[in-house]
Amino acid sequence: MNWDLLDSASFFLFTCVLYFLCLLSKRLGSVMGLKNYYYIYYAGMFFTLISSFAELIFQEASLVHIYETVFFAFGMTLGLLASIKYWGWLIMEFINGI
Repeated sequence: MNWDLLDSASFFLFTCVLYFLCLLSKRLGSVMGLKNYYYIYYAGMFFTLISSFAELIFQEASLVHIYETVFFAFGMTLGLLASIKYWGWLIMEFINGI
């Protein structure tokens, strides 16, 4: 089994998760009157897609693998920051309700 192909597919699926979070956050932000932070999701999706395609194209290059991991981590960090902006109030409500 080719593990690089599985890595590429998993990176792409994380991009899909960021896309669905972007759609949900866009609608939530319009209802709550928040700024357009969902553009941060688009930047995160860009970096995770670059990582996915690089994993697919350069399967055996070890130096490229380091850059793929950095791009993927940066994209997921951007997604985390956007999620905190949109969904942080829900976490605070959960903590305050306990």
